Order: sequence, then C-alpha cells, then structure tokens
Amino acid sequence: MEEQLGRRIDFIDLTKGLCIMLVVMMHVGGAFDGLADGPVLSSFTMPLYFFVSGLFFKSYEGFAGFLLRKVDKLLVPFLVFYLGSFLLMYGISKLLPGTFRLPVRWSELLLVFRGHELIRFNPPIWFLVALFNCNMLFYIVHYLREKHLPAMFAATLLIGGAGFWLGRERIELPFYIDVAMTALPFYFAGFWIRRYNFFLFPHHRFDKLIPLFILLAVVTMYFTATPLGMRTNDYPGNLFQVYLAAFAGIFAVMLLCKEVKRVPVVTYLGRYSIITLGVHGPLLFFLRPVVSRFLAGGWVQSVALLALTLAVCLLLTPVIVRLMPQFVAQKDLLNRNQ
Repeated sequence: MEEQLGRRIDFIDLTKGLCIMLVVMMHVGGAFDGLADGPVLSSFTMPLYFFVSGLFFKSYEGFAGFLLRKVDKLLVPFLVFYLGSFLLMYGISKLLPGTFRLPVRWSELLLVFRGHELIRFNPPIWFLVALFNCNMLFYIVHYLREKHLPAMFAATLLIGGAGFWLGRERIELPFYIDVAMTALPFYFAGFWIRRYNFFLFPHHRFDKLIPLFILLAVVTMYFTATPLGMRTNDYPGNLFQVYLAAFAGIFAVMLLCKEVKRVPVVTYLGRYSIITLGVHGPLLFFLRPVVSRFLAGGWVQSVALLALTLAVCLLLTPVIVRLMPQFVAQKDLLNRNQ
C-alpha cells in the first residue's frame, strides 16, 4: 500500500481535478448559482478535499518534521496567494481607481484573524488554513491507533461532533479551527481507506460492482443532502444527515473517477489543484467584467467565464510550477533534508 501511495494515482488526480472544477464553477456563480447553492454539490465538494488529503497522511519522523512539511505545503502557499493577490489588487486599484467594486485597503490583510470573514481579494484560500489545522488535529489523534484504536475512532467522532455543535451554536474559533474539527471525520476516513485496497489498487474484486455502488451513493446523497457552508461552519441539516450525504457524495465521485481513470486536462488540473485553488479567485475579478462586456447574462456568460478561468489556470500552472515551485507545494522551501 505504501508503494502504491508513493506513485501518482491517476484517478485520485482526476478526483481532485473534478473537485477543483466544481469549486471554480461555484465561485463563477451567475447561472451556476442554483447548482452552487443547492444541497447536492455543496454537500460533498469540500469534504471530498479533506478526504483525499487524509489518503496521504504520513507522520514522518516526528511532530517537528510533520509541522515543517505542513507549513511548507499549506501555509507557505497560503501566504503566497494571500499576500500576492492582495498586493496585485492593491497596486491595480491605485493605478486604476474604480477597477474593483470592493475597496482594497491594508486592513483587508487582517481578515484572516477575524473569525470566518470572507477573504475578499482571494476567497477560496481559507481552505489551506483549515486543512493545516485538520492535519494538526489528526496528527494528535492518530497516536491512538496502535494501542487504543477504539479511542481513536471515538476521539475523531467527538471532535467532529464538537465542531458541528460549534457551527450550530454560531461559535467561531480563529483560523478555521472549528471548521477543521468538523472536517476531521472526512480526513480520518481518507486515512482509514489507505489500509484497504478498495479505492487505491487499480484492480480489485469489487470493481465490477462500482456502477451499483455509485447508484446507491447517488440515491443516498439525493435524499439526505443539505447545503454545507464549510468556510462558515454552517450546517442546516442534522449531524447524521450532513455526514451521510457528504460520504455518499465522496464515494460516488471517487468510484466514478476510478471507473473513468483519466481525463488528461482534468487530471492535470487535479495534480496541481493547489495552483488553481490559489489563482482562480483573483482571476475572476479580472475576467468577469471582460466576459460580461461581450456576452449577455445567463448560461452563455457563466459557461464562458468558467471555461476562460480554467483555461487561464491551465496556462499559468506550468509557468508557476517552473518559476516558483517552492511556493506552491511542488518543492520544499523549508525542509531541505529529505
């Protein structure tokens, strides 16, 4: 299993690619608002990212090494996208006043310290902070695995339930810690799947039943899904309903991608999904007025904006990977001793 995880797995990249495309679509809005605000897509999209991240959890040589790697792979890209997008928009707003509808002020840099306020100059990157905290939580919990496995399950469920309760009570913790708590069961499930080969091995005796499993998962999700606001830790449904729908959606997408295996463009987006995550928010500020100038509203405008945004992300990805791989989790910046 470790050898299998050490190689790139096309259908995992395909899963991440499909997921990041759904995230961009939700942020495009417009005609997509009905889908983005509806219960089905929102019920599993962000939980799927936490799940996939859990697949590749490693404790490394100890907490110091683990912390260094997660700072390298999550917080460094967050800071690059956070500061880079702000400075870009701030500079343009000074050179061309009125370019952006929202004011660009230095106080905006403090948004990440104030509860779950929207990072207006780059909304999607909240996820990197929440995922970092989820990694920290799971690192603590996973120590129970060897001698106290039931306690590991119990601790995960307890932390997840506590995060859900904080959301229902509208109690916000800084740096999305409460979001990380609610997401911990998804991360744990990804880690646990590693112990078996149902998802990761290319050929499994259950593969022939994949269409049936997908159908069951979709039906389950359809009848249980409620809108999830993970950034705000806002969940209208009850705890059982939220987790059941999310896991049904996760398994439906994962199994579908395992069946398809590879779609080159989507797989490429998935392999470097952190870049699309970090750049598509600012891109939309620039591309939206361009598209709206030439196309009327409705589906044509929204589809064109989605396609153009993804195309620009595809063009920028190899450039960014080549010029600054240490800042987008492709090479080590802080850890030089691997």
